[in-house]
Amino acid sequence: MDKQWFNDEVNKIDVPKEELNIAIQKGIARAKAEKPVKKIHKKRRIALLTAASICIGVLGSGFVFPQMTRVLADVPLVGKVYSYFHDSIGQNLSASKLVTELNQQAVSNGISVTMNSVYYDAGRIGITFKVDNPEEVFMKNNSGRGFYYDFKLVDGSEKWGRAASFDGKITKDGWLGNIHIDYPEKELPPNTTLPITITSIGDTKGIWKFDIPVKQLENKIIHPQVSVSSEDTEHTLNFEKITVGKSSIAIDYKAMYPLVGENDLARIGKVTDDKGNEIDFKTSGIEFGREKVGNQIQSDERSIFGKVPEDAEFIALHPNVRLSEKPSIQDLNQKTPFEIQSTRSDFKIVVNSIQHKKQKLILQYTLQNVDTKHISMDELINRGEVMNLIDSSYLDKEFAPIGHVIKGSNVKVLDKEKLQFQATFQLDGEYGVKNFSLKNYVLEVEMLPYHPEKTLPSVKIPLK
Repeated sequence: MDKQWFNDEVNKIDVPKEELNIAIQKGIARAKAEKPVKKIHKKRRIALLTAASICIGVLGSGFVFPQMTRVLADVPLVGKVYSYFHDSIGQNLSASKLVTELNQQAVSNGISVTMNSVYYDAGRIGITFKVDNPEEVFMKNNSGRGFYYDFKLVDGSEKWGRAASFDGKITKDGWLGNIHIDYPEKELPPNTTLPITITSIGDTKGIWKFDIPVKQLENKIIHPQVSVSSEDTEHTLNFEKITVGKSSIAIDYKAMYPLVGENDLARIGKVTDDKGNEIDFKTSGIEFGREKVGNQIQSDERSIFGKVPEDAEFIALHPNVRLSEKPSIQDLNQKTPFEIQSTRSDFKIVVNSIQHKKQKLILQYTLQNVDTKHISMDELINRGEVMNLIDSSYLDKEFAPIGHVIKGSNVKVLDKEKLQFQATFQLDGEYGVKNFSLKNYVLEVEMLPYHPEKTLPSVKIPLK
């Protein structure tokens, strides 16, 4: 940190000198009591402890310096924090001194939280923070390995909620938090500030507000304008933009779906470099909105992968599509056998018999036209176990309450060659149903899991 810059910024702030001196002395005492993680040259140790004492003392006093935001010069702890969360992007950027240091502190209900660092690279934001005095946190379920917390991003909308993932770890370096945000907009505006409000730590409620400055690192933009379609031409992906960041890569594409597949999911299954090495997967299928255009559904989407080798001549994208289909609802008192036909393929389930015996419902069924090359027997059993029994009076509701639904069954194989199975539903017990009858309950069958992924041709994108 530049000394003159620091002095200039501090001089702008009206700080009670007596309180500041007390805070600094406390910080010095705390710093002397701490043992360094690894050996440091004596002279360097004195310099680091002095700087740490001042920072800890000032920040520990409750003052907030939002302007103390600088690119890291040499702070190994930041990279170590990212390693706790297996954040390879953060680790790589930290090693290259491309992570932005944050010294923003907020105090609520006696608990101090300090935001430590942030990066934005090719569509992903990474943030780290530390709980400064965890001994003040009340937590009912303390495993000693991690802590839980809740927070609100920007306006707290669902869009921002879906974009975030987070974790908290209890380490020898303290209580550390990590928040990942797959930026839910196509472009990051210049001079972006990201409001974050932590609303609870453990079981302690509070309001810890921060304004995080986010800046895009220098990157390379490629506009390949390459399209690829499925063999049946139902699905098309147009690759419009590739952002090659310092430690990650963002792939923007427009996916076209048939109307019957308005909820299908086009994804980049994997990315490989010119030597066939697979690039680390980060996230796939960030959607910026779907709309009907003619006889298609169009969706602007993004997938994020890890660092591409600097000497790579090209990357290969390997897309796929997951077909969607609404659950099939069947009356239990209809005559057997009856067929449950997929609306997306020739797959079907033949229900051979339904028997209601005391507190059990036993259903025998046969699968036909199943892609057994891509779906194993264990997977077929698991798919059968997600069938449900639902009180028909709740079909128009968002969900049926306990006592009016049986979630899942036990499935066994009757004939492996003929793909014949038996599903047994337990009607009583803690999660049983009241007043069950074949007339008043229906069978809900998820058809989606029986569809294998539809593989699209791979696409080569030159990088040079």
